[in-house]
Amino acid sequence: MNSTATVAFMLALLIMATTSPVSAQAPVTCPGALLQLLPCLPFLTKQVTTPPAQCCSNVKLLNDEANTAAIRQQLCKCFKPAAISYHVDPAVAKALPGLCGVSVPVPIDPKIDCNTIS
Repeated sequence: MNSTATVAFMLALLIMATTSPVSAQAPVTCPGALLQLLPCLPFLTKQVTTPPAQCCSNVKLLNDEANTAAIRQQLCKCFKPAAISYHVDPAVAKALPGLCGVSVPVPIDPKIDCNTIS
């Protein structure tokens, strides 16, 4: 991803995040989850070969927050188009949780039917 696309991606995420309601214990939202995974973008687009520490910390946090089937389905529906838009390598995305020492209850697969996630 070139620097213009990266800046546009970050700007879009910032706009989405600042237009979302915030509370002390806000539920997981698509813009919030994408912001959490922003440090992973260079790894997911194969610009670097290992996920940064902040990426892994955020993957662990997001996995902990995705504690219901409804949240996992919502995040799946959020991540699928984002992954396509930002040219995330599916194999790299699939490897990310393991590289971060996180066991996720959902298969990382671009062909998954998000409605079947429990």
